[in-house]
Amino acid sequence: MKKISDYYITFCVYALIGWLYEVLWMWFVVPPKHFINRGVLLGPFLPIYGFGALILLLFLHKFMKKKHTLDNNVYFFISIVALTTFIYTTVIEYTTPKIYNVLNYLKGYGIGLLITNIIVLLVVYLLKNKFKKVKNIDVTIILVFLAIWIITTLIEYISHFVMDKCFNVMLWDYTKDFLNINKRVNWDASRNFAIGGTFFLYTVQPLLDKILPKAKDKTKIIIALIIGIPMLLDFVFHVVLKVI
Repeated sequence: MKKISDYYITFCVYALIGWLYEVLWMWFVVPPKHFINRGVLLGPFLPIYGFGALILLLFLHKFMKKKHTLDNNVYFFISIVALTTFIYTTVIEYTTPKIYNVLNYLKGYGIGLLITNIIVLLVVYLLKNKFKKVKNIDVTIILVFLAIWIITTLIEYISHFVMDKCFNVMLWDYTKDFLNINKRVNWDASRNFAIGGTFFLYTVQPLLDKILPKAKDKTKIIIALIIGIPMLLDFVFHVVLKVI
């Protein structure tokens, strides 16, 4: 119960953060810019963000606490390619925004991306061998950013697929968005999840790691139950009963 309450409170924190992000994004960024209660629940929670956060913590929590430098050839290669690809594709996005399909992007700009990556890899490799300080550059945050990008993209794709096929509900449609895959995921959303996920894992999570161990077990269980029971009822009335 102690561990479950910790996990559940963590789940709720990120589910609330996700709901706030989605609502504010729709309210201030996406036309017609008005309040929309995102998700399938009535309450201010988006469970996909809570589950996503727990999955990220499961895979990345220990990895984040260690230092990973360019001295490791695997980390060197992954970090440079990831950073170069991110910058290159972002430039393409704002200069040629009408590329919707990933295959069209690779056909039109794949060779340029490959050449750019090779050049940057060679330059950084030469610098790494010439200057010792370059070898010690900590690239952990870049690796975490890339991992979050991949994991959250998979979560979003699977969630969309399940909601579409099982519940006949399509909460988002990226058909007309830059670099989308089967309208379920796209470049902008995945990038935003990676940026947001990295930010919160390095800011919110350290606070939770300090607060939760200090709180009394009984208090945490009570808080988890107070939040959990209404959320469960919300889920039953607004999801389960509709499907039945």
